[in-house]
Amino acid sequence: MLQVAFFVSVISVLANQGCNCLEIIGGRDVKLHSKPYMVSIQVDNRHVCGGTLIQTKWVLTAANCQPLMKGKKTTVILGAQSLQKKDKIKQKISVKSHFPFPEFKNKVDNDIMLLELAKAVNIKKKMIEILNLPTSTKDLKSGVKCTIIGWGHISPSDKTMSDTLKEASVSVIDRKSCNSKKYYNGNPLITDNMICAGDKKGRKDSCLGDAGGPLMCKTKTLSRKEVLVGISSAGKGCGIARHPGIYTRLTDKYLTWIKSKIGVVNFNETSEQI
Repeated sequence: MLQVAFFVSVISVLANQGCNCLEIIGGRDVKLHSKPYMVSIQVDNRHVCGGTLIQTKWVLTAANCQPLMKGKKTTVILGAQSLQKKDKIKQKISVKSHFPFPEFKNKVDNDIMLLELAKAVNIKKKMIEILNLPTSTKDLKSGVKCTIIGWGHISPSDKTMSDTLKEASVSVIDRKSCNSKKYYNGNPLITDNMICAGDKKGRKDSCLGDAGGPLMCKTKTLSRKEVLVGISSAGKGCGIARHPGIYTRLTDKYLTWIKSKIGVVNFNETSEQI
């Protein structure tokens, strides 16, 4: 489920590292308004990337989406299940500024960006909500179950975007395995800043149009609540068993950077551990 379909500029950037952008493969429609923090980032009224509302004027997404926005009218759509159908809940807001992580150099590493909105989102109706950032940045163990969501391609062979928001379950793959010859063989190198996650048979994945969307994984608490742990970033093809999705991991350095940009953040997950 990950990234930025039909845009040569971004594909060219990632192609230098053998990567393509991603989308949701093997997904299902999400329950209506069950992901109230999910954002569609649009250029000239066309969906290009996903994002997560983390404050009323701030969206978290992937830095590799930035080339699509430069010099073009960029907006975000919130409260959407279907991108095409009219819904009173939907809000459309212009993007004022974008702030890619300073160490991002058109590569998969450090693929994280903040979007500042032109005005605050109205969250009073509870159909649009903020997804709080995690307090624990403990690394994920292999096999942890996670959820990916997006409006990206639903088939590697179909170049149309999904109109409805999709979700799929993937499992974390340890970095050593993901960097091995059976997987990415170090191209790209999966660093501590990344999470590798997919399906053993390649049946579930992110793909074109899904970049920037949230990666949410379940904690060990009784509630089994899903926590935001990463951002859809990149991959080599879509739905390929040995080339699982690559996600930016929300590490301490990224959370510190986010706080410096947007001010005080309500980390309400207390001491939950993954």
